[in-house]
Amino acid sequence: MTYELHHGDCLDLLRGMPTASADSLVSDPPGALSFMGMEWDSDKGGRGQWVAWLAERMREARRVVKPGHYGLVWALPRTSHWTALALED
Repeated sequence: MTYELHHGDCLDLLRGMPTASADSLVSDPPGALSFMGMEWDSDKGGRGQWVAWLAERMREARRVVKPGHYGLVWALPRTSHWTALALED
C-alpha cells in the first residue's frame, strides 16, 4: 500500500487530482475564529462567506474521493454549524 502526502493550498491540490482517485477524506478546516490572530483562520468576512469558502473546497474533495468513501471532517464546537452548512452545500 502506498501513501502520498501533499503540501500546499488544498483547493489547488484538489483541482489537480483525478476524479475518484482517493480512498478517504480527513480534513481539519480552520474554525473561523482568527485563532491567535492568524489570517488563515479568519471568518472570511462573515458566516456566508466562510460557508461558501469551505463548501467550494468540500465540493472538490467530494469529486476526488471514490464513490462510497469515508470522510472525517473536524469542526470547532463554536462554528460547527457553519461547517455543517458548508458540507450540506
